Amino acid sequence: MWRKIIAWYEELEREHLAVMERPELAAQVAPGYRRKMAQNIAAMSPVERRQLRDFSLNYRGRRLWITLAWFAAAFTAAGILTELVMNKGSWFLPILAFNMMGFGLLVGGIAVWFNSGEVFRNKRRFVLGLLTGILGACVGIAIGNPAPLAEQLPRIMRVLPAAALVGLLCAVPLLMLGSYRRRQHAALLDQLQRDAERERLARELSESQLRMLRAQIEPHFLFNTLGAVQQLALEGAPRAAALTADLIAFLRASFSDMRCAQMSLASEFATVESYLRVMQARLGARLRFALSLPDALAPVEVPSMIVLTLVENAIKHGIEPALRGGEIRVRAEAEDGLLRIGVHDSGVGMSATPGNGAGLDNVRRRLQLAYGDAAGLALREAEPGLVAEITLPLMLPSTQKESA
Repeated sequence: MWRKIIAWYEELEREHLAVMERPELAAQVAPGYRRKMAQNIAAMSPVERRQLRDFSLNYRGRRLWITLAWFAAAFTAAGILTELVMNKGSWFLPILAFNMMGFGLLVGGIAVWFNSGEVFRNKRRFVLGLLTGILGACVGIAIGNPAPLAEQLPRIMRVLPAAALVGLLCAVPLLMLGSYRRRQHAALLDQLQRDAERERLARELSESQLRMLRAQIEPHFLFNTLGAVQQLALEGAPRAAALTADLIAFLRASFSDMRCAQMSLASEFATVESYLRVMQARLGARLRFALSLPDALAPVEVPSMIVLTLVENAIKHGIEPALRGGEIRVRAEAEDGLLRIGVHDSGVGMSATPGNGAGLDNVRRRLQLAYGDAAGLALREAEPGLVAEITLPLMLPSTQKESA
């Protein structure tokens, strides 16, 4: 008998978990009370279903029965303590009453906690349940006494106010709990909607700004590089073929990276190196560069093309205006749980650079959208030139997967 009850409940539990994950499965549940229960679950909000599913997965199997046994023991102890205090000569009735009332409150509390909207939308059902409980208490008193019902009526009428008081005492905490959960649920839904809208707007802004930035840079860069290839080809220089290969590698990586929100530092540094090789072919001895990326940081993901933007900015505002050109050094390092990516150019420095540039503004916005106040971009004078340094939380690949 007990095994049949456990098997029935486990089947019902699996059914409910499936409906919590896929509400459309409620229509496939067998007709009757089981389908009604499944339809009630399907009618819950996605947030309520997710919370109920997490709770059900946490309390299932052996852990559920152990928890119910602890509750039964606590309610039984309360009934025994009541009989010891009142000394009415009956152990069974107080134990039964406390268990019924306790488990009733437990079930009601769970229903209100996970589905407060439905419970309080149907107030008539809530009041009817309360009255049914009071009536059940009176019927229990009548059944437990062998005397005729007519002789018990005066006693039942005396007990009725006490039963109503107990019912109200049980209803008040449920009402308070339901009111709290409704406010909490409304605040959570509002926050989720605001977050979703903010994320959508931020993503659209970031994508549009990235497209705008690329549209501003690429034509100038592409035409100048093609001009350099043409000049080398006219002169019969072998370097024309190498420059073309570098350009193709950069364009292939660049257009691929633009479709990704994030990319590994290894890919980002490879794109930067291709870009710098192309620029070195154009600027000749006026540009020198060095890249430093530790192997441990190579798989770490960062917003795509964010380092390239700093390098492009260093070329445009630091190296090209300098009479003798200069050197660009790009490095990545980990320090105290932070990832620092620095781009140092030995060009004209900050004083000769008009403003921060659209590229740097784009970098700041993308860092803010991706990491909030935990990331930032800092510029500082160097001897010589300028250092642009990005600081963001260090998230190794395993950590990034867990956060996703």
